[in-house]
Amino acid sequence: MAKAKVLCLSSDRALVTALGQTMAGRQYELMLVNTVLDAAAALNAEEWAGFVADGANLKPADRQALLQVHQQRPNLPLIWLETLATLSPVDEAPVRRLGLPLPAGFADQVRACGKPVVFLVEPGVYASRALHTALLDAGVQAVAIENVVGLVDLMLRQEQYRQRQTPKPVLKSFLEKLGASSAQEQESAVPLSRVIVARFAGSLAEAEAFDAKLRQALPQAVCYFVSGIDAVGEAVKSIRANIPATLMRELAPRVAGALADSAQAVAPRQQKPRLLICDNNRAMLEQYAQALVPNGYEVVPCESGEQVLAMTANPGAVNLVVLGLPLAFVQNSALDIAKKLRDRDPNLGIVLLIEPHPLPTALQAVSQAASIGLDDALIKPVQPGQLLYSVQKALERRFLLLENARLLKEVQASNQKLAQLNDFQKKFFAVVAHDVKNPLTAILGYAEVLGMRMKESTELQCVNHIHSAAKTLNLLISDLIDLAAIESGKLRVNIGELDLHQVLSEVGGRVTVVANQRKIKYAVECPAQLPPLAGDPARIGQVIQNLSTNGIQYTKEGGSVTVKVDVSPQWITIGVTDTGIGIKKEDLPRVFERFFQTEEAQKMRRAGFGLGLKIAREIVQMHGGDLGVESEFGKGSRFYFTLPVQKPAAAPAAGAAAPAVAPK
Repeated sequence: MAKAKVLCLSSDRALVTALGQTMAGRQYELMLVNTVLDAAAALNAEEWAGFVADGANLKPADRQALLQVHQQRPNLPLIWLETLATLSPVDEAPVRRLGLPLPAGFADQVRACGKPVVFLVEPGVYASRALHTALLDAGVQAVAIENVVGLVDLMLRQEQYRQRQTPKPVLKSFLEKLGASSAQEQESAVPLSRVIVARFAGSLAEAEAFDAKLRQALPQAVCYFVSGIDAVGEAVKSIRANIPATLMRELAPRVAGALADSAQAVAPRQQKPRLLICDNNRAMLEQYAQALVPNGYEVVPCESGEQVLAMTANPGAVNLVVLGLPLAFVQNSALDIAKKLRDRDPNLGIVLLIEPHPLPTALQAVSQAASIGLDDALIKPVQPGQLLYSVQKALERRFLLLENARLLKEVQASNQKLAQLNDFQKKFFAVVAHDVKNPLTAILGYAEVLGMRMKESTELQCVNHIHSAAKTLNLLISDLIDLAAIESGKLRVNIGELDLHQVLSEVGGRVTVVANQRKIKYAVECPAQLPPLAGDPARIGQVIQNLSTNGIQYTKEGGSVTVKVDVSPQWITIGVTDTGIGIKKEDLPRVFERFFQTEEAQKMRRAGFGLGLKIAREIVQMHGGDLGVESEFGKGSRFYFTLPVQKPAAAPAAGAAAPAVAPK
């Protein structure tokens, strides 16, 4: 089954890597583009399961261009990854979405920017006063209003009042003083704070309309739409409504989950979390419910610990329990209930509400809550907004634990499949080595015998074709056997005295025939005198022949392939240079991977698994050297390997190591 594709616009490799890993776990394939033009072209060319835009690299004009593309395909999930910089009120931009808790440092930017800033806050979040508290904690004096009716005119008059620089007239008569007093009272009715937190029950489209009207009156004004506390849940909700979703950049690993949840018939993240609240103060229970229900929580009040235990008997029936029961002088105290709940369901969120008196008992309860593993412990009286924030954090923590468990299970399943695949590979190679290699050897032998006994005829041509095909198949099988031996650590290399001249002569005799058939010049340049070398002549010949035949295969008629030997005091370098198709820069790091072949090579190569270079490098490294490549696309390549200068019985020279780049 093909994976659904997700397009990502970003130039940050670390971000793309993190996204790609989580996408793969959700059966998505992440595709990368670096420019807005490339993104627009890709979006119009094929179907995508989602589009992720890294806001860190986008200008306002780029955002507008992508939004226009999205308007043409509204069913395409679009997720903006925002940063503190992209959300900054310093930059003039259309209304931006914001979640709670506020990004670290954002409130400081609001305080320092000096611009009029309006937060349009959904009713549930507004009732919790979570935004008010966050701004106040950062030293931002904000005015809270219940609706936005007349807000634009109010802010315009406020700005005009601030900028008025006309000196106050000298008042002489009582009537003048009375008139001035009346005017000052009207001006004082205008809020003096430039930061407004407004209750807003409208949609994102209505927020955009308000923002346009506001910036028309006050071009320097900045507007934010605060739509909820659960950022991932809000992203799922936006995607389902065909609205561009917003997540902070540090939540990028959650993008795959948001896409997957939004695609489900009933998304788990969209189901209302069920909360049990048990407290002996009914007035506080009502306040808690007023803060929690508008934010998408199902609240069930309980009167006793026994009722809490009964309603949580089935794991998963409740997402979180808030316990405000007494800590002592009752049969089932809050801590007793909490311990039973934690033992029964380790995934259940639990928040403890503690009476402040007596103080030693309260402090001991906080310590015990931490040792039990409860999500939070709050000292009464607890403000509704404080409880809302604590509940949100507890549910988010539980979700992450479950998500980590799910990912661990997927990794374990993948590892099991990989182990099965490796086991199959070993068995397959064993079958190839024994059950295929032997009959193939017989085919080669009988084909040679028949070829020697037949005269020129159609039958002889058929026998020659059989022999040629069997030789090709034999080479492919030999590569598979060598790879299996390498990966099992059983590749045989018989180190002895190495006569490089003889090896080059034998390889040249075989390769020259192929080069002449393809009308390619093949030459060997080697000094007459070579230092003593140690190695396996058959394996070194295998490496040289592989590099030479590769060069011939990927070089057009009239080109050349040259083998050149260079000598230094500690190393000799054997290089094979061709005038072939060359290799692109982005493909160079992968040429030694098993089964890898460039797109251009696949078009020219007649047969092969792409194992030759992998095997050649392993052989050279077993001789104490290394294999490297230099290439320019369209002009040719140079593959080279090094061997240490030494006698068969001599130890490697102290401090000698294979050079990272062999001499040219």
